[in-house]
Amino acid sequence: MKAFLFFKRISKRMFYRVFLTYSLIIFLTMSTLFVFLSEYYSDFIVQREIDRQEAVIDEIKSDIHAKHQFVSQGIRQLYQEERLIEDLAFALQHDYQEYIGYRLDKFSSSDSFVPYNFDIYVKNYFSRDPESVALQVRNENLGTEYMYLFDHSRWNQHNQPQEDTGVMVENQPLSKETYVVPKDMYVVEEQINDPVSMDRLGKVRVFFSYENIDRLLSLKETPSKGSFFITNMKKELYYSYGNAPEKLLKDLSYRAVQKKIDLDERYYIQSSIEPTSQLMITAVISEKEMAQLLTYKSTILSIMVLLTVLSISLPYIALRGYSKRVDEILSKMKEVQEGNLSARIITANVDDDLTDISHTINETLDDLNDYIDRVYLSKLKQREAELANLQAQINPHFLYNTLEAIRMKSLAEGGRTSAKMIVQLAQLFRYSLKTEDLVKVENEINHAHQYIELFKIRFQNQLINDFHVEDKVKDYYMPPFVLQPLIENYLLHGFRRDIETNQLTVSIYADRGTLFINIEDNGSGIEQKKLEDIKARLKQEEGNSDSIGLGNVHRRIQLKYGSDYGVEIRSLPHVKTSVTVKLPLISEV
Repeated sequence: MKAFLFFKRISKRMFYRVFLTYSLIIFLTMSTLFVFLSEYYSDFIVQREIDRQEAVIDEIKSDIHAKHQFVSQGIRQLYQEERLIEDLAFALQHDYQEYIGYRLDKFSSSDSFVPYNFDIYVKNYFSRDPESVALQVRNENLGTEYMYLFDHSRWNQHNQPQEDTGVMVENQPLSKETYVVPKDMYVVEEQINDPVSMDRLGKVRVFFSYENIDRLLSLKETPSKGSFFITNMKKELYYSYGNAPEKLLKDLSYRAVQKKIDLDERYYIQSSIEPTSQLMITAVISEKEMAQLLTYKSTILSIMVLLTVLSISLPYIALRGYSKRVDEILSKMKEVQEGNLSARIITANVDDDLTDISHTINETLDDLNDYIDRVYLSKLKQREAELANLQAQINPHFLYNTLEAIRMKSLAEGGRTSAKMIVQLAQLFRYSLKTEDLVKVENEINHAHQYIELFKIRFQNQLINDFHVEDKVKDYYMPPFVLQPLIENYLLHGFRRDIETNQLTVSIYADRGTLFINIEDNGSGIEQKKLEDIKARLKQEEGNSDSIGLGNVHRRIQLKYGSDYGVEIRSLPHVKTSVTVKLPLISEV
């Protein structure tokens, strides 16, 4: 259960999931690679050893073939010299005493003082091969036999003279068979025929030692020596090398073959037939000997284990560093989630994705703090402006109730004009009591009308006002107390009391998502220098809290909607003044 909970817990960590997945992939890859390499090199090494044994078999076949070629060439040279074949034919067809007389007669009748006969030819030619031990010439019909020894020590090693016989001297013939054929010598036979009558005269048998094959097998460069057999088609053993059991020969057929045989253990066997002698050379390698060649498996396994450990440990060290940095990022993000916006991630000196993420988060937190400061500050400034606006209404609740009492008193005394002025003033203050952030354009226009009508009672027939408002914009929304302060600004500073042609025009329309309010008068205007000062104050970020006029309206709009909106003023002294207000087009609250 604890193990399950542990794996469930670490499975949620990206580092462990990536590391475990990577480790599993590496392990499976290395395991597959080990199995593949083991099988491949097992087959490769076994086949390589079999190929080596096959090469040795070919060398043995070549050596046997060379011995046959050596004997065949010697017999062919014998036929090419007439007196030599005649000498041999007479020796095989007569007894030794007659042959001695024949040789003396030939020598006496010869012009040469140097005797040349079959004995001398045998000594000169067949003794050239260092592996030739003896030569036997025999007429099987007459029983005539001559034996020539080229290496007494090797011959006597394997043969002991029988009774009533003396030790034979080199080139000295024996008239009867007194020696048996040694088992550790290879015999090459050639038929001797009469060159004229083609009658069979006898056989020449040359005895060779296996010294060259022994040297070849003992010096061959291969970890596994193996065993070798030379047999004939009757499975009679001519030669053996190694410790493989001879009972393997019983399971072999007389043909070239390459196979496996299971007896007490498994053997890899291949055989080949030498065409000249018709002998079969067989090579045998036991699985035990082959197993010694497969020690590379432990080496491959060790290398694979080492590579696996390195492949897992090195990424683990690298990923562990990443994991710690991810933990640091998560920890700081939790602090931010809990409200600590001053938390910052310590960035590493490594240029990678986590460093970029850390920088991005830190910069986002900095921007967030700046944004909060700006929004909070904007809210404070907006509230400050609204408070200043409300304070400028001279406590409207108290003033409204007082004005209502005065109006009732004026009506009771018959002062209807005073009562009308009080009603309009009361409606103005009633509007000022509203605390909505946004009001309909129509309500704002009505409020401006009330203010203008109140002013007209005081200055009768001196002000002409005109409102041009698109019907569709009346239902849009705008901040309150925008029109009245701007109109009041004209009435206080631009209204000319000495004339009766004062004109005030208010135009309200919508264009490309923006609500435009244009207030134009034909008042006294503004001097250029003063106009520049007013424009400069409008561009300042800090507004004047004591003012509820042009600057107050401009500042409230920009704090609420941004620098793309606000108030613009244009004026020509003694001609006209135009104020344009830009607001976003708001259709719903």
